[in-house]
Amino acid sequence: MLPRAAALLPGASPGPGRFPPPPARLREPPPPRGRAMASAGGSARAEAAGPQGEAAEEPEGGSRRWGAQHAGARELAELYSPGKRLQEWISVILCFSLICFNFYNLLFYLHLEHMPSVIVGIFAGVITADFLSGLFHWGADTWGSVELPIVGKAFIRPFREHHIDPTAITRHDFIETNGDNCFMTLVPLANMAYKFLSFSPEALYETCPWECYVFALIIFITMTNQIHKWSHTYFGLPRWVIFLQDWHIILPRKHHRIHHVSPHETYFCITTGWLNYPLEKIRFWRCLENIIQAVTGEKPRADDMKWAQKIK
Repeated sequence: MLPRAAALLPGASPGPGRFPPPPARLREPPPPRGRAMASAGGSARAEAAGPQGEAAEEPEGGSRRWGAQHAGARELAELYSPGKRLQEWISVILCFSLICFNFYNLLFYLHLEHMPSVIVGIFAGVITADFLSGLFHWGADTWGSVELPIVGKAFIRPFREHHIDPTAITRHDFIETNGDNCFMTLVPLANMAYKFLSFSPEALYETCPWECYVFALIIFITMTNQIHKWSHTYFGLPRWVIFLQDWHIILPRKHHRIHHVSPHETYFCITTGWLNYPLEKIRFWRCLENIIQAVTGEKPRADDMKWAQKIK
């Protein structure tokens, strides 16, 4: 009997009972990767298949459908200015300075009898942070425009870029990733520091459980975009981050892929993702969109789609 490899050589007989393979010129070529994914559930869902699924297709016009070479992604990335960078640096420095100061004072006024209230407060803080991350994410994804004064380029621009270049966030350093979230927590952190400097010890003792709730809320809001970045990172993550993702203590990677199925209209909570399923079940975001559209006439995600469809 001939070895199996010999039967595969050109011109070799397939042997009795076997049909010869069709000539190479008659064989149907394998479908391109992008189309193979499209046949398995739509080309939009290819983006939700992980880092490989984020490989961009080449449409007829020659412009990438998504990714760093997408025309809209390149234009949006160029709008990141030195002034924005300075704002992020200042926000990060002030934020983490105030976090350290407030944490030290919280530990000073914390007592054993506070523990049950503190545990409940921390859990409530995480839940609140997850909801607020969804509310802000939904608002920035769904409404507004990059052309809006001040907030457009500073805060809406990153959301538009993220949908057409989802892995851009993995190329951002710590300052660019977390600058905006640090900026948003400066007022509550400063307010907490003011209380520690001006309130009496008795008043601080009484309000300690509440301040623990506020502090947990601030910490998770501050870390939301870092957690979001980790949900797009498939290589080189520390083991403790993967552990937290696998146990759904923070936003898991597979869970967040659902949001990146076009047109990006669901699963907006990106701190832990715990509230995504219940909010989707009651159609929370869709109801809000219907109300706003009925009142204002604005179409949800119109600006988002405009940037996605840019070809030059």
